[in-house]
Amino acid sequence: MKYLKYIIAFFVIIIPSVIMILVYNDKITQDSPKYYKQGVVFYNQGDYSSAYANFLRIKWISPLYPIALYKQAKSAQKAGDYATAVIKYDAFLQKSPTSIFSETATYNLAKCYFYLKEYGKAKEFFLKTRSTDIDSDYYIGLLEKKENKDKAAEYFINYMKSNEDKYKPNDLLAAEELIALNKNLTNDDINLIGKIFYKNEKYSSALEYFSKLPISTCWDYLVLSNHYAGNKVIAKKLIESGLKEYSSKISFDNLCKIYDIYATYMADSKLKNWQQMLKYAKENNCSGVDYIMYKLASMYTGEKAYNLYNEIQQNYPQSIYAAESLWNIFWDTYNKRNYTQAIALAGKHLEMYKNVNSTPRMIFWLAKIQLKLNKTQEAHNNLLKLTSKYTDDYYGLRAEFILDKKFNFWETDIKHRIPEQKEDLAFPITLSEIDIKDLKLINTLFEMGDYEIWMDARFKNDLVESWFEQRKDKRSKSIVLARDAIKNMEIKPPYMSVAYKLAYPRYWVNELNIAGQKLSIDPFLIIALIREESYFNSEAVSSSNAIGLMQLMPATANYMLSKLDENISQIDDLKNPRTNLYIGCNYLKYLKERFNDNALYMVAAYNGGEGSVNKWSKKLDTSDYDEFIENIPFAETRNYVKKVFRSYHIYKKIYI
Repeated sequence: MKYLKYIIAFFVIIIPSVIMILVYNDKITQDSPKYYKQGVVFYNQGDYSSAYANFLRIKWISPLYPIALYKQAKSAQKAGDYATAVIKYDAFLQKSPTSIFSETATYNLAKCYFYLKEYGKAKEFFLKTRSTDIDSDYYIGLLEKKENKDKAAEYFINYMKSNEDKYKPNDLLAAEELIALNKNLTNDDINLIGKIFYKNEKYSSALEYFSKLPISTCWDYLVLSNHYAGNKVIAKKLIESGLKEYSSKISFDNLCKIYDIYATYMADSKLKNWQQMLKYAKENNCSGVDYIMYKLASMYTGEKAYNLYNEIQQNYPQSIYAAESLWNIFWDTYNKRNYTQAIALAGKHLEMYKNVNSTPRMIFWLAKIQLKLNKTQEAHNNLLKLTSKYTDDYYGLRAEFILDKKFNFWETDIKHRIPEQKEDLAFPITLSEIDIKDLKLINTLFEMGDYEIWMDARFKNDLVESWFEQRKDKRSKSIVLARDAIKNMEIKPPYMSVAYKLAYPRYWVNELNIAGQKLSIDPFLIIALIREESYFNSEAVSSSNAIGLMQLMPATANYMLSKLDENISQIDDLKNPRTNLYIGCNYLKYLKERFNDNALYMVAAYNGGEGSVNKWSKKLDTSDYDEFIENIPFAETRNYVKKVFRSYHIYKKIYI
């Protein structure tokens, strides 16, 4: 009986308290995701006060509490309440010093102190993020400039150097701050300022600084800046006086630009200008002779082109044009039906140049020769190599058709319909470099709609960035990022993966299906053509003034409108997606009828013109479409046909 009162107290007080705590904890576990989701919705809508209030409701006992602190800080910062943001960032860093978000939190904390004019604290935290966020150098420069101009200059210069080849919002500001310090600048500093102005297309300002330097240190930029500033007479004189001396001392990219510019200044025809340039470059031992020869070879046909390609391959075997030159020598030999020599050249190419742009093309044509010579097993092995190593390459897809003995690679099906996209693409998060615990956290936050958090973790991945760009309706940028990500993958993902759906997205599906059905055109061919024409950018305008989704030339559009008898008179209407699709699809129908349902000729004519295709079909061997395409005289049309049919077959693999 001695302990009875303690036992009673245990059952009356302790157990109910424990039960209440457990129930309370369970409620927090259930409520926290709800508040977090609501906070994310408000944050994305720009209502940062409501976002903050929701994140604030997540209690310290919740597993989401640390990240809720971070989101409170971000919401306060966005709302301009820097004092509150400082408190919250500091609390987050105290609680989670090794979090994947700690670097961003530290940088943001520094900026908040900067806006609060607590410059000592701001500098302390900017210094902590120098290795991870180079923008810190710009802000440290601002903080140093009142007390130590030399140190400030060092930070501005370091910031500008780190961004020399990139576009960053503070580049120009850093250059202007460095100039305003009014200190003695070295030639390297002046050169750097000039390059920052040049990069940002401030050519007059760039010239102001390049003109202070010895010409030997910036000849190329003086030429380019004068040209783009409209000072073409000066640019021409600079080229003529400096090409011999400075061509070997500048970047190859700049040298090629200068050759291209000079060709437009010369008085004769394009061909004669490049001939004169080659003669001058050889006589004066200039750099870039291989570039000039390659440009000139592309203007020639027959023996003259062959000799130039041969000279590049023999005298400049390490040139970036050597592999392509050897391919052209091979192709000339193939067209002469000298198959034994062509096989030897293919072997030389595959031995000397590993995995260059022309590699799959060379393997494919080697296999085609082997098939002609009844070397079936060797051809089979090369075709298999293409289908395994170059899965989504044009030649890999062609090889697959040959191996499967499918009827016609260029045949389309008017019965096709593009399926509607009913759900958002899954986030492409399965990346091996992310730690499993961080992956779980990111996944948890994504489930609550917080996708922006990925950027704060500072992970770099083109597919992820592509996914974000697609959500922002930045269609072209999204496709390019996904395209490049796939290109860099050694092992390609399945066609049904998010990667391919980002690189080959579906837009205007209903309109394309209706147009396809009404006009008897495969809608997959239309969407493939649109992808290659504009990457779904309805505002796109090419250098030749082709406009909109289907890159229609105004003259072509007007011609089609006269045939269609439609009341669409404003060329600006071509940027209207529906107008552009209507005219473009009807133009495809017109070409389809002109070429008797031949999809290959239709696509070639869309780019190269129906007159050209008529001429090529009479002149070139049309019994082998592979040969026909490879012999199209216009490189742009030749590559265009391959790209459109590649996209066509990949779209079908993804969506059928």
